[in-house]
Amino acid sequence: MDLEFSEEERLLRDSLARFLAQQLPFEKRRAMRGAEAQLAAWREVDAAIGVGAAPLPERIGGFGGGRVAATIVAEELGAALAVTPFIDCHILSATLLLALGEEARVGAIARGDALVVTAIEEPQTRGDIAAIRTRAEPAPDGWTLTGHKIAVPFAAEASDIILPARDQGGRLRLFLLPAASLCDKLHTYRTIDDAPAADLLLDGLWVSRASEIGAGQDGEAALAAAVEAAVAALCAEAAGLARVLLDDTLGYTRQRRQFGQPLSSFQALQHRMVDMLLLREQISAAALLAALKPGDARASAAAKATANEAIRQIGQEAVQLHGAMGMTEELRVGHYFKRATAIEQRLGTSDAHVARYAAEMKRAG
Repeated sequence: MDLEFSEEERLLRDSLARFLAQQLPFEKRRAMRGAEAQLAAWREVDAAIGVGAAPLPERIGGFGGGRVAATIVAEELGAALAVTPFIDCHILSATLLLALGEEARVGAIARGDALVVTAIEEPQTRGDIAAIRTRAEPAPDGWTLTGHKIAVPFAAEASDIILPARDQGGRLRLFLLPAASLCDKLHTYRTIDDAPAADLLLDGLWVSRASEIGAGQDGEAALAAAVEAAVAALCAEAAGLARVLLDDTLGYTRQRRQFGQPLSSFQALQHRMVDMLLLREQISAAALLAALKPGDARASAAAKATANEAIRQIGQEAVQLHGAMGMTEELRVGHYFKRATAIEQRLGTSDAHVARYAAEMKRAG
């Protein structure tokens, strides 16, 4: 298996890294407190380099880079601490829509004409789609949806929202609704990493039969594959965060002096920073493993469990080695630690993915 990036993939990585360094430096990113400014920055990046279309198939207007391109883009966005809908829209929702044959909608995503997010999480799910309990009950000319969706990224800014719900037989059905039709049901807020999100209370919401997508198909399998793709991209984003956390810690300990010596000269601290380096490499390897094994639930679960534990340790070490400066607004490390904490909880905690991995191993015999 060739693990080296191709010339096109290296060009994508280098171009995106260079553009983000020039157009989205930390001070500019820190000043972006609203979703409107964050989306404007994302659209600028997308228009300049076409990163939104990079992982999508050529037949619908994408560049055909697949999951490796998604890994590259997610890692560089993570390194820049960019708040974008890339993973939620261009990976999770696009993968789901492609599996259901909704290529025209994915083409709109590739062109930047649509922002589609999927409302997976519920109070009990923690990334496990088998735990979705939102109900879809037959109604005249449609369905009635009842349930509670939480932490839906970019829900208020989206053009459309995909709502998974179970019918009376337990089958997972998927409904695509214009976000504007759900405005009065959204409770919007900012998450710990300053990203826009919303809770969605569905209290007997009537939807037409035409709003169901993938009718007659296996919605559960399609959503599971989409979540796996998103998990791989989240691990790649964590690798980008880890890279900056380590680099900033190395730089700080070289400059900060104690007892007349740079902190980096103390062997005990050197050992800790070597451990951070090894953990960073673990995250990168886990992300690449998940990207190169689509459809392998074990690889996805192992990658997320590994990335969760490693990014937490890296973040904690970075904050501690910066001392009291670690959580100030002025330094990047505190902001990156907050994003790392958010990623650790997204689409399944370490414990949830370890349990999932064990279940898959048992199933495989």
